[in-house]
Amino acid sequence: MTDNATGTDAAGEITGQMFLYEKPELLAPETHGAYGFTPTDRPYDHVSKVRAIPLTTIEFGSAQRNFPIIFSSVENPVPLAVVAILDDTNLFVDEAGQWDPMAYVPAYLKCYPFAFAAEESGRMAVVVDMAAANVSEDPQYPFFVDGKLSEHADAMMRLVAQYEGERNRTKEFCDTLVELELLTSLRATHTPEGASEPEPIADYISIDTEKLTALPADTVYELHKKGFLSAMYLQLYSLENWRHLMARRVQSQPKAA
Repeated sequence: MTDNATGTDAAGEITGQMFLYEKPELLAPETHGAYGFTPTDRPYDHVSKVRAIPLTTIEFGSAQRNFPIIFSSVENPVPLAVVAILDDTNLFVDEAGQWDPMAYVPAYLKCYPFAFAAEESGRMAVVVDMAAANVSEDPQYPFFVDGKLSEHADAMMRLVAQYEGERNRTKEFCDTLVELELLTSLRATHTPEGASEPEPIADYISIDTEKLTALPADTVYELHKKGFLSAMYLQLYSLENWRHLMARRVQSQPKAA
């Protein structure tokens, strides 16, 4: 999973893929002047069947309270908040399509259905997922007013721009993990009640504690100056949430008669 693998070609067509975005289009008043947002009663239905959601490093402090934070791969890592184990049931979305009010909501979801995509020229274009449930032709909050972004859409654009900046910084963080060869494959286990042996619940990519501890002092200092060291330890702390996630799953299962 990647948080943003979308771009536009010379003709302005969308290329690549972006997680959750089913029908991404370049936002333009000529095309989307009649569209806008209408809030839905079930705002998180579209993520009720996902296992993980992209994160940026600035979110680690909040996200590590609720989710295990892992990486998508060793070679091209993207930080992910794990929201489901053993199946595709998001344990933070209830039957009414609402997110757990006591849990952190990843910024990736707050930006949806807007995002940035890179054009061939290097500039960034605004993308909207026209398949989103809250995008409407009879909107409560239009995208445009008199050909310009509405106040509501402009506020969303500022949020998306902030996210894009943090995403770029997160890419630098992940490139550093690869350069220092700090990532490794691990397995999370759980011992069911009454069982004598632990059972695997997830294989995942994490920072290797031993490799991090073994780094030279000058490298550690550079990581600290960049703010990367604290993010690394927050990721490691977050792994305590595997057992919390399993407990949440057990509690969500129907009770036997």
